[in-house]
Amino acid sequence: MRVVIGQGADGLRAAAALASTGQAVLLLQQASSAHGLESPDLPEGTGQMRISAGARAQVETVLGPVVDAPSVSRAVVSSGDVVPLPMSHVDAIKLLQAEQRFDVGRSFLERRLRNSLIPFTGEGTEERTYRQWVERRMGGGAYRHVYADYARRRWSLAGDALSVAVARAHHNPHDEGDVTVVGGGPAAGLLAAVAVIEANGGEIRCDVAVSSLKVVDGRVSAVVVGRKKIPVDGEIWVACPHGVVAGWLGEALSSSAHVDAKALKVWDRVQVAFESGTALAADELHILSSPNAVWRVTQAYGAGLTVVFHLNLAPGDPGPTPSALLAQADAMGVTGLKPNTARVERLKGWVPLRAPMLQPRLRRLGIVFDQLGIVSVGPRGTFSSIDAGEGLVLALRFAGQEPPQQREGLRELVDPPVKDDDLNASFRDFLWR
Repeated sequence: MRVVIGQGADGLRAAAALASTGQAVLLLQQASSAHGLESPDLPEGTGQMRISAGARAQVETVLGPVVDAPSVSRAVVSSGDVVPLPMSHVDAIKLLQAEQRFDVGRSFLERRLRNSLIPFTGEGTEERTYRQWVERRMGGGAYRHVYADYARRRWSLAGDALSVAVARAHHNPHDEGDVTVVGGGPAAGLLAAVAVIEANGGEIRCDVAVSSLKVVDGRVSAVVVGRKKIPVDGEIWVACPHGVVAGWLGEALSSSAHVDAKALKVWDRVQVAFESGTALAADELHILSSPNAVWRVTQAYGAGLTVVFHLNLAPGDPGPTPSALLAQADAMGVTGLKPNTARVERLKGWVPLRAPMLQPRLRRLGIVFDQLGIVSVGPRGTFSSIDAGEGLVLALRFAGQEPPQQREGLRELVDPPVKDDDLNASFRDFLWR
């Protein structure tokens, strides 16, 4: 029986992906339920996934039927004004305060001129950080007044400390397939995943506290839970942060691998949902400046009139209270929220702090984990800010590979290639993803 260790919905989906190949799977879930969620009917993110046509049938074997959904309408909120995306030139000017416009416009034009001369001057600039990427394409004014505070809240690090891969992943256009949602809602998809595991002779054990991984002859041979050893057959799949896995391996890892694992910090993704009597101006409102950690407000698709605040918080940080979020909603012109309906969903260890050294650390640990027979899966395991659909497609790819080509699969998500036309990126698009 194949073993999967998880601590939430990503672990459940990964285990179901493996079970969909006909294998019996034992899911050791550290949460008290198969999915680990407080509100399984509340979508993760917007609830809308992008699934390529070729992967749709496989995804449906895990989640049940998925149905087409409209593309997400997006807008930026600045000083209480809602500006739809992509912005027109006029809207882009409105987005800025009067004293900011000259600085942004001048630096933007300077950068465009310098970029246009690159074929003749041969000027080359090595970009290592998010800030360098933005400033080279849109100028220092755009970074200071449009991106700096938003980037810190969305990815939990200042632009100087963020990897350039964050910009490439989120500012370049993506062909991600059709927009879909799970028929019957998120809870139905989670129940379908449970059914796939059980239908193929698998088992789900909840409230399991893994203490260590036993390594024999350079491969993980058993999972230790209390005084009991659960034998491992083939690779073990793990949907937990690398630092947690390193702690389970102990002396089986080199000191340098422990240093890499310890450096890969994670924060929590928090969603606070309110029932509402009115719809938002757009499905996603991206907040340029905020008195707290909120970076996005969404209208959950397929969940009635439900408005969700999205935050990234350090482990142990309680974050703003529901009353503070209601006050912020009023300041943004978001009305109709019902105060007594607040629901909080906290996805622990979901957000990687994507520093410039993240990719090489991941690659080094990936080589070590491959040798030990450990397959890192799910948003926690892959260390990428991917939605449920992308995470599931990646798990399905791994399920059909022996051994899984993890580094090749991850490279597409956490370290995308540079595109020839990305020097034309404009803050009028704000973010593509």
